[in-house]
Amino acid sequence: MKVPRYLLLLLLTGLFPGGHSAHAQRTYYVQEFAGSTVLLTNGDTLQGALSLHHSEDVVRITFPDNTMSTLSAVAIESFAVKGEKQQRRSAEQYDFFDARQGYYYGVPWYSGPGIGRQIRRGRVDAELVRVYRTYRWNHDNDYSDFKSPGFFEQLSSGPNVLLRREVQIEKRAYMGPGGYGAAGAYSGTYVEIDDKFYLGMPNGNVLPLRSPRKDLLAIFRQQAKQIEKYAKDNRLNFTEAKDLAFIVNYANSLQKDAK
Repeated sequence: MKVPRYLLLLLLTGLFPGGHSAHAQRTYYVQEFAGSTVLLTNGDTLQGALSLHHSEDVVRITFPDNTMSTLSAVAIESFAVKGEKQQRRSAEQYDFFDARQGYYYGVPWYSGPGIGRQIRRGRVDAELVRVYRTYRWNHDNDYSDFKSPGFFEQLSSGPNVLLRREVQIEKRAYMGPGGYGAAGAYSGTYVEIDDKFYLGMPNGNVLPLRSPRKDLLAIFRQQAKQIEKYAKDNRLNFTEAKDLAFIVNYANSLQKDAK
């Protein structure tokens, strides 16, 4: 009997039904990059291929001579990576370079030939650079004062910086005669990459944006009406990483103008 392809995939990956909770589960998430530049807290710089272990906040660097070094976030100030070996998020087509420089729709000083092309990249480029910085945080435990270093991807400029941590979530799936997602006798799991947004404050604190619109407007309380109008006028979504980066840059500009 020929096994359907989707059932074979579940069997090979160990995701066939049996004992899975109906709730989402976090799974081990590692990204591998062909190149990196890592700035250590002691001022030294390392370069090489890099594996980012998200849940442990650990990187493993492979140097050109094939030697390796494993470092935790406590030893790293920041790092930049490029050339992701397995693109897990094909839908994301923006590298945040412009947002990290302070760009937002309507900014008066950011214009010139080619800017529109840079802002609206049509594909993921292996040479695009992603930047990560180390912040101390309480691991989303609001009842704990203990903070330890963790890696956060920088998505915007400052002084209030939009940060992201990606988590790999294992979710329950139902499959039947009607295909994927249809109710039926067969069930399994599938994996998605979810965004968790934070705001890095000038004092070094990290604030979670669990409800990005509500939380961001509360943080920028005095500019809330202007921010809401800006998002509406430019059709920006508070839950989309690129849109949210532009909103944060705009909010920063309002605070600068108010000084």
